[in-house]
Amino acid sequence: MNKAILIPSVLILLLFTLDFSNRLILESTKVDNDFNQKSLKVMPLPLLSETTRQTLEQAYKKYSQPVQNTQVAEKGLSAAKQAEQNGELISVFAGDYELKLKAVITTNEPYVLIEQKNINDDNTQLVKYSDMQIVHGYSLKVLSNTEVELTKGQQNITLIMYQRG
Repeated sequence: MNKAILIPSVLILLLFTLDFSNRLILESTKVDNDFNQKSLKVMPLPLLSETTRQTLEQAYKKYSQPVQNTQVAEKGLSAAKQAEQNGELISVFAGDYELKLKAVITTNEPYVLIEQKNINDDNTQLVKYSDMQIVHGYSLKVLSNTEVELTKGQQNITLIMYQRG
C-alpha cells in the first residue's frame, strides 16, 4: 500500500475516534448540573401581611357582590311600541315575529321573501308573500326591488332590505 494514502487515512481515523469520544460518549459519571437533589432548596411562598390582605379584600369587595338589580331584557316590542312603528325600517315587529325583507322578485306576479323570526324561540323561516297579500295584519304592497310597503290602519311602514348610505 502507498504511504501517501496510509498516513492520512490513519490520521483521519484517529481524528474521527477523538471526535466520537468527545461528542457522543456522554460523561454521565460527572454531575455538573444544578438539578441534583443536594442543590434543590425548598423556598416558602411569600405571605401577605394582615394589613395588605385587608386592603386588597376591601379593594375587590365591590366585584364579589352579586348584582342586585338584574332585569330580564324584553324580547321584541310591546303592542304599544309596535303600533308606533312608522317610516323606513329594516325590520318590523308584528306580534311575536320580527319581519325582515330578504328579496323582491318581479315577474308577471311579483312576490317577496320575508324572513320571519319568532322572538320567543328564535325559530326563523323564510316565507313567500304575493303583492297585496296580508302579512301578520299588514297589507303588503311591492314598491321596488329593494322595498315594500306595509300598511295597517294609520301605520305606514316602508320595509327596506338595507340601510341607505
